[in-house]
Amino acid sequence: MVMSVIQRPRNIAQKTFCDAGWSVVVGALGLVVTIACGADATIGNVGSGTGGRSTVTTTTGTAGSNSATTSTASTTTTTMSSGPGSSTGGGGSGNTSSTGGAAGSGVGGGSGGTIVDAGRDARDATVVPRDATTGDVYVADRAANAPGILIHVDNECPFDLWIRGTGSGATLQPDNRQLKTGETQDYTAPDTWSAARVTAYKSAPPNNEIDKVEMTLDNKVINYNITYVDWVGLPIEAISFGSGSDCKRVGCYVPVGDLLQGCPAGLLSGSRCLSAGSYCMNQANKATPFCHALDPTIAQCGANAAKYPGCSPGGSGTPDVYACSGAFQANPKWCSALNRGMIDDPDNGNIALYYQNAPYNTYSKWVHTSCPGIYAFPYDDYGKSNESGFHSCIGGRQLNITFCPAG
Repeated sequence: MVMSVIQRPRNIAQKTFCDAGWSVVVGALGLVVTIACGADATIGNVGSGTGGRSTVTTTTGTAGSNSATTSTASTTTTTMSSGPGSSTGGGGSGNTSSTGGAAGSGVGGGSGGTIVDAGRDARDATVVPRDATTGDVYVADRAANAPGILIHVDNECPFDLWIRGTGSGATLQPDNRQLKTGETQDYTAPDTWSAARVTAYKSAPPNNEIDKVEMTLDNKVINYNITYVDWVGLPIEAISFGSGSDCKRVGCYVPVGDLLQGCPAGLLSGSRCLSAGSYCMNQANKATPFCHALDPTIAQCGANAAKYPGCSPGGSGTPDVYACSGAFQANPKWCSALNRGMIDDPDNGNIALYYQNAPYNTYSKWVHTSCPGIYAFPYDDYGKSNESGFHSCIGGRQLNITFCPAG
């Protein structure tokens, strides 16, 4: 039997071993890693080189077993022959690096790593999408005090993406990297990197931007979030690794082919669903009924200062609420309440009550129904509910970003 697991094995590798009834021990430079069926497991020492491709091929043998690993600048291949004996061998290692931006260095491929299985895949029905339990993820073999933050980008979309990482003082290298389906790329971002984002394009940048992940790196603290404040274009997953308690996964696990189903009428624009704010801030759309849907509630909120203290809309209307601009630019409480249909109980943190009392932002309701816990308007992080999916990973060393985690 020959089995190949390419790129992002996740539970696929463990499932193949377990279906065959195996409990496999793999030796790698003296380190012993066990794949135990039905339990949390770790698959160790799969390297990646330039281009980030790793291939694992397993062949069933009849006597004894051995493992050999070869690594080049572009490809790492691990071959294991399994029989009654034990496995020994070495881990792969990429060996090409490239100079990064002005404030840091980038890498063309990782220096090898492990694929860690915490027992559940994000695509399993048993996993709650919001801040889901970690499944199988790539963790680079890097020292805890290694300079910079490793950014691991994975394209699981059924089409090519072009990746750019930009922020204050640095651009990740290689810039404008084209990733085919299943390919990955590792970068090293500066330890301090503000107003940064990793952006995916459907063609060579700067054209056809499709979606992004935002982050600020501050002395080994990784602050990150996925944002659908501008539009929804791709399902995305982000997970960080570090010593803090908020190094968590956040993601949207809708298959990309189903992602735009339910996009509110009028907001669909090519391969993106525009946010209410983006749509209504376009002068050509401001006269549409959609961009006046909240006007009666805004007037109600502004007319009774005793009942709604601090809600002072002035001349601001529905587009300003959707975008949290104008009079609502510095008013997160009332901007979020008006978007959520919660003006009579603006500080309530029970998300089950949101979007029940029309009028409200139908785009943000749709986002939170399809992809719970991800920003849909600028002050979506207001209140105890924090619907933003923002995380702050202390002692951070790595951030994994996967476009189209469910394919």
